[in-house]
Amino acid sequence: MTPMTDSFPSLWASRLRQNQGIRSLMEDLGQVTGHPEEILLGGGNPAHIPEAEEIFAACFQTLANDPNLTALLGDYQAPIGNDRFRSLAAEYLSPHLGARLTKDNIAFFNGSQNAYSYLLNIHSGKMSDGSFKKILLPVVPEYIGYADQTIEADTFLANAPDVIPTGNHRFRYGFNKENFDLSNIGCVVMSRPTNPTGNIFPMEDIQWIEERTQKKSIPLLVDLAYGNPFPNLIATEEPITYAEGRTLSLSFSKIGLPGVRLGIIISNPDTIETLSSFAAVGNLAVGNLGVYMMEILFRKNILPDLAKNVLRPFYEKKLELAIAIFESEFKKLGVEYEIHDPLGGFFLWIRFPNLSISNHKLYHLCKDKRLFIVSGHYFFPGLNSDFSHTKECIRLTYCRKEEELARGAHILAKIVASHQAKSK
Repeated sequence: MTPMTDSFPSLWASRLRQNQGIRSLMEDLGQVTGHPEEILLGGGNPAHIPEAEEIFAACFQTLANDPNLTALLGDYQAPIGNDRFRSLAAEYLSPHLGARLTKDNIAFFNGSQNAYSYLLNIHSGKMSDGSFKKILLPVVPEYIGYADQTIEADTFLANAPDVIPTGNHRFRYGFNKENFDLSNIGCVVMSRPTNPTGNIFPMEDIQWIEERTQKKSIPLLVDLAYGNPFPNLIATEEPITYAEGRTLSLSFSKIGLPGVRLGIIISNPDTIETLSSFAAVGNLAVGNLGVYMMEILFRKNILPDLAKNVLRPFYEKKLELAIAIFESEFKKLGVEYEIHDPLGGFFLWIRFPNLSISNHKLYHLCKDKRLFIVSGHYFFPGLNSDFSHTKECIRLTYCRKEEELARGAHILAKIVASHQAKSK
């Protein structure tokens, strides 16, 4: 028998074998041993919130007692969901997204990550007219999971953001309009709130971008995994609505159901039709559990109250606690730091100026102490200019218990303090 080798025939496969941020992040989650000293501040798991989990358990109980349980377990859906579920989602989401949606605007996927692997390849790479289109990220850092999803290499383009001081040890990334260029761009992509920073793209900036993209028929893709209408972790910022030229994505993961793997795409009928072809080839069908749970949650109109009265208060309190814990440890050990204003999402984006090591090396030093974080260097796909933040920032989740946050803050502060040259 001929022995197997590690060589692969395709350039795409070879590229996927390289060091990926999303693979590293998810493998860290999957390789957790349960050791009591492990501190899991790296992943994107939502917190376990009893009030939310009681609702989800009740959904499961309803499904278990449903005569249609055999269909849930034993029948395929259509590639992007059966018509009755798509019609239900269109009717339910229409008032929440300020549009008159139909089933032809809706597609379901096994998570929004799965959907983006198709969406990004629809709008980038070699086009039917022979041109090569890229994906523009108007502000980086951006979501770690976008970077490796395109079959073609070198498909992302990004410009360094404006860095805006907003207070003591605080800053925010702003949209730099001067270098905004739509030449050879197939789509513009953003997450709102932004993963990893918690930034929320102002609606006036979105409208400025759309004044230019619409003239060239370039779609705007907005990832709402943490945004409106659920879990709606956008503080007092204006919610986004659906409009022609926009493709929106929603997720059940951040309401507390990451294991269910349900993503919802809202777009124009032509894009939905193309996505159906991708889904049939890549998945055969969307899974049943997510859409059956969605039917219960939508028909009972559970999610608005859950978001407003449970999720947002919980995460706002967690955020306040986490910032107090980390700032206390940083100040005790004289660590220089800046935190991006966390307007939404689950994360703290922290910059350590004057580090004598890279953030990737910092990640490994923390991991040696059983502290899991995410190196910020993964979040800048397509950025070709020199920007110090690519080497100085990390992402932390604040969804963990207070004791775990405190131990993590202490270990992180000690490591950073020993590798930071203090400015004079």
